[in-house]
Amino acid sequence: MLTYSATDYTDDKLLEMMAADDRMAFDELYNRHWKSLFNSAYRTLKDREDSLDICQVVFLWFWEHRKTLKIKTSVQAYLWTAVKYKIANLIRNGKVKASFFEELKKVDVSVFVEKDLEIKELKLLIGQLTEQLPEKCKAVFKLSRDEQLSHRQIALKLGISEKTVDDHITRALKKLRGPLNRLAVLLMMI
Repeated sequence: MLTYSATDYTDDKLLEMMAADDRMAFDELYNRHWKSLFNSAYRTLKDREDSLDICQVVFLWFWEHRKTLKIKTSVQAYLWTAVKYKIANLIRNGKVKASFFEELKKVDVSVFVEKDLEIKELKLLIGQLTEQLPEKCKAVFKLSRDEQLSHRQIALKLGISEKTVDDHITRALKKLRGPLNRLAVLLMMI
């Protein structure tokens, strides 16, 4: 009788076996990838419990959806992306420890690298944050950023002073800056 060792198979083959309810294949994928996923989460969050929780949730979801997974990249890239989104959700929902934000202040976010997935996530977050602005502030910000109008043009269009336009833009940028800086750092680190 031939026996096999899961370590003999590629990730793609293990994924196929996992879809057929092979728990040993799942265990091997877990053993291959959990440490790098944990380390990636920990480098960002600096919190062992949160990092372990995120990895646990990602692998639980991975097993529960084994029959319907459609992975177009590598298993490792797929899992890393899942971890990245879990971390982003944790940050967005304000469930990150204060020490994380203190560390963010020390990081130079100017080295943010633009990648397709990261740009989509950033645009989505900007859209969500913009919708949370007060109505007048949101209108001024959208005219400035979306329609590229000058402060003078916005003032004329809305019947307000240029100083009021300046105030609205400043207020909008202050509200957007914190969450956007945190997301930029997150995307750089993962």
